[in-house]
Amino acid sequence: MKKVLLLCLLCAQLTVSGQSINLARSHRRWFMPDHAKLQFAGGTGFLSGGPGYISRNRTLETDFLFGYLPEEFGGDALITITGKTTYSPWSISLPNSYYIKPFSLGMYLSYTFGPQFDWKWPKYYPKGYYWWATSVRPGLYVGGKVGRDVMPRTRKRQLELYYELGTYDLLLISYVQNTGFLKPGDILNLAIGFKFGF
Repeated sequence: MKKVLLLCLLCAQLTVSGQSINLARSHRRWFMPDHAKLQFAGGTGFLSGGPGYISRNRTLETDFLFGYLPEEFGGDALITITGKTTYSPWSISLPNSYYIKPFSLGMYLSYTFGPQFDWKWPKYYPKGYYWWATSVRPGLYVGGKVGRDVMPRTRKRQLELYYELGTYDLLLISYVQNTGFLKPGDILNLAIGFKFGF
């Protein structure tokens, strides 16, 4: 539980740093999002979407996603909320206002709603028997983006298509403890998403 709390604090710190918005350029209040994302898969639901913020130097993004996993894909219909932070240190400009961000690194913290998910295990389990919460999943991912700056009316907007290859804590630990039986493909998931800048 201590590890989960530490991860929550780290995500909160990254969230605050990711909300530094260039007010001179956008003329929007600080709480207004910079973009919206729609994402398929990736540990945040079958389909998820929500608002996001980008740092002043445009390398750090923080997103808040609401996700849904239909019953036919997950056994139960699941609803999730996810906070994620993505760092993309390099951007390569291409002709016609296109660009590539070849490498992104990020982390997320996802909460799943439902009576079968808890913050802590029932009391009939000995203390420390299980160390994880069933409702909370921290995860890591790497990825990349391709995008284009467009100029409808007077404000430049970004349209991006991105992918993420990631895993979460329990799968990563299972892999480390069972390297002879599990392959990297057994613990990785793929997300594909679209970002629309405001």
